[in-house]
Amino acid sequence: MLRLVLASASPRRSQLLRDLGLSFTLAPTQAEEPAPVPGDGAQPHLYVERLARLKAEACPESGLIIAADTVVVFEDEILNKPRNPEDAFAMLSRLRGNTHRVLTGVCLRQGDQFHLEHEETRVTFGNVSDEWIRAYVETGEPLDKAGAYGAQGRGALLVARIEGDYFNVVGLPIFRLSKMLAAQGLDISSQWNAKAEVTD
Repeated sequence: MLRLVLASASPRRSQLLRDLGLSFTLAPTQAEEPAPVPGDGAQPHLYVERLARLKAEACPESGLIIAADTVVVFEDEILNKPRNPEDAFAMLSRLRGNTHRVLTGVCLRQGDQFHLEHEETRVTFGNVSDEWIRAYVETGEPLDKAGAYGAQGRGALLVARIEGDYFNVVGLPIFRLSKMLAAQGLDISSQWNAKAEVTD
């Protein structure tokens, strides 16, 4: 059976694979994420695919490597994880009442073969007060997330509408990933009869 490796430190991506009933090895990578450069915001799909590939390349494990990276794009500017609480407040203040895009690049690596794709979802925030944003930032939830919010946590209260793959907003576009894995010969449903195991 094909050995799956998740090259990510994200607990959300790990949980999504667990929920699918997949057995995999968890191997967080230490790839240096380059800062966006002028022009990346106009073609953010290339940026997230590049980051996903860097993570896959940095993974020392053998097998079928899954790597991903997610960013938020607003007004052609890429918003990564906030640098500090003040940065998180500024990001959320810009996003409230507006629609932004969430893009995730996914890379599958097997040996020296790479398969890259991306998914895009549109998210619209409701209008919330400065006080609400400050209270949310103080929970600490926004600080490790692209765009400074988690749609699967308290940040769900920001989200008025989602157009596209919800799981892409969480950090891993499940439907697209399943098609990518199928193209590599792995049908996720074939693992459902086995006991799923996650190893470090």
